[in-house]
Amino acid sequence: MSVTAPPAPPVAPKPAAAASGPRFWNSTGVVRLRREGAIAPIAAFVVFFVVYVIINPELLTRFQLQTASNLVVPLALVALGQLIVVLVGGIDISIGAIMSLCNVVFATQLEHLPVPVAILLSVGVGLACGLFNGVLVAYAGLPAIAVTLASAFIFGSIAREVLDRPGGGVTKEIYLATSGELVPFVPVSLVWLAVIAVLLWLLLQRTALGRHIYGVGSNMESVRAAGINARLTKLLAFGLAGVVTSFGAMMLASSTVTGDPRSGDPYLLSSIAAVALAGAAFTGGKGSIIGTILAACTLGLIGNLLFFAGVNSYWQYVISALIIVAVVGIPVVWRRVAFFAKGARS
Repeated sequence: MSVTAPPAPPVAPKPAAAASGPRFWNSTGVVRLRREGAIAPIAAFVVFFVVYVIINPELLTRFQLQTASNLVVPLALVALGQLIVVLVGGIDISIGAIMSLCNVVFATQLEHLPVPVAILLSVGVGLACGLFNGVLVAYAGLPAIAVTLASAFIFGSIAREVLDRPGGGVTKEIYLATSGELVPFVPVSLVWLAVIAVLLWLLLQRTALGRHIYGVGSNMESVRAAGINARLTKLLAFGLAGVVTSFGAMMLASSTVTGDPRSGDPYLLSSIAAVALAGAAFTGGKGSIIGTILAACTLGLIGNLLFFAGVNSYWQYVISALIIVAVVGIPVVWRRVAFFAKGARS
């Protein structure tokens, strides 16, 4: 006589949220943001924005939103250009001079040429400047900091030859198309920034070139072993940085309705500070687009807050420098403290 075992009790299915928790967080990009170091700048921006609104509630008015957007968008675009160079393990000291040159080319050519042609010329100048740096860094093997320091003087001198004082032919129509309002409370400049940021994100995350840029900065030997042309990747990264910087230059010219041969000077230190605040690794291979944009917005709002507080604008340079020192130095100090604390316990 055989005995049949009783049927096993039904197993309750795992909750969908628990089963797919890690997959959910991966799909929302939180893991990617943490890996790229973007969580800290996002949190910093949220905290500072709340504090700023408490101190100056007028920021949420239409005029103040438009003014603040026109202030931070050029910085965000130039910071994105700096980020691309940092991703391949370099740094671009000439990025402010590139911005000045593209700015005056755009503003002056509007006096003689149709707007699309002036835009193409400005983008072409930015691309040429980036490729000039890229050739010397990637193929001549020169240090990026030395090359871009020298080219900063070259590009700056050319900018002053093109336009020796503020001027140009930027019209009200161009201002409205780039720096006005799309709809109430939606500045056009933020829309342009979002479009460029999304296209750049797709390029870096969804194309072979983007993967190569991250790879060259994170592990050069593995990239070479895989048969990837690291020199060409560096060259294209510098060229792409010049193109993105040219968009920042044109946005600045449009918002100020003028070209200025020294317009890019304040953006060099600020772009480096934004990339540092965004958690990018200056050794290459790590950096976030959204983190860089929000870090640039935070720096821009700091400058705006100082302006409304009646503080000399030159203090923004001091604050940017302190941010760079803090972002770079605090992790080092923390690791040393943790090391000594671990040694003391053992």
